[in-house]
Amino acid sequence: MKILIIKPSSFGDIVQAAPCAAALKQAYPGCEITWVVFSRWESLVGLFDGIDKIITWDRKKGVRGFTGALKEIRKNEYDLAIDLQGLMRSAWLARFSKAKIKLGVPGMKEGSSILIKEVYPQNAKMNATLRNLEPLRFLTGKSFKPEVKVKIDKNIRDSAEKVLAGNAVKGNFISLLPFARGKNKNWSVENYLKLIELIKSKYPHFQIVVLGSYGDYGRLVSDKVIDLCGKTDIKQLAAVLSKSALAIGADTGSMHLASVLNIPSVFIFGASDINETAPYIGRFSLLINKDNPFEIDKVSPEQVFEEAEKWLK
Repeated sequence: MKILIIKPSSFGDIVQAAPCAAALKQAYPGCEITWVVFSRWESLVGLFDGIDKIITWDRKKGVRGFTGALKEIRKNEYDLAIDLQGLMRSAWLARFSKAKIKLGVPGMKEGSSILIKEVYPQNAKMNATLRNLEPLRFLTGKSFKPEVKVKIDKNIRDSAEKVLAGNAVKGNFISLLPFARGKNKNWSVENYLKLIELIKSKYPHFQIVVLGSYGDYGRLVSDKVIDLCGKTDIKQLAAVLSKSALAIGADTGSMHLASVLNIPSVFIFGASDINETAPYIGRFSLLINKDNPFEIDKVSPEQVFEEAEKWLK
């Protein structure tokens, strides 16, 4: 059985979609899964066990990138195509694939449900990880436990070790992932600096590393942290996170990756819909200003430290 998953972006959304692929392997043993993804996230999809082929969609090429992806899709006759993105452009890919069955996830937008069937539209606001499993429940009548296995081979681990060693990271360390792409999703730098002081005052033997993209380098300045922003690719990031004693950060893709790696994780939520975007797999704490989630800085460093300490103990 040949199955097409269409989920081109973004980091955190792809992580929350990965359990769908794992569940498909359970439901249809021996099936071949192809995943359509934007080029920048190809290596992320490559981390997940059970993905047999990847079709990249070069978003920078505009229409040519879209038609190029569609051309690759149409080289195969799939038994099933599932659009987990739920937008018009992804629904067009599913609609014009040669798949025998074409389904969309609950919560399809932009009128995309006119192109392919939206399963259980009433479940649009459920947790994203569970929502991505709904097309499979529609097909089989069964519910599947969300699971995902991240593949980190020896070469990736060795290259990540070189990054850590080259930046004097050794022994136990805590990963900070402070930088999210979205308004009102970022806890202030001042709060992170206070948190760092709290951690180092009680747990001086823990090193603290900051992880993020190249553009994030230097945004969190402290002599008590080691800034690794931009020094790892996605696969090396996974390897570094897998060695962390704890991850603390915003509602961002790398934090969701830490969670599915089963690394204890403290999420500081802001404007995101916590009911929809909260992690579902792993060991984690969720902190949010319940009075007004948009005022993320009212979550205090002391609150975050209290949650962090539960895991450190």
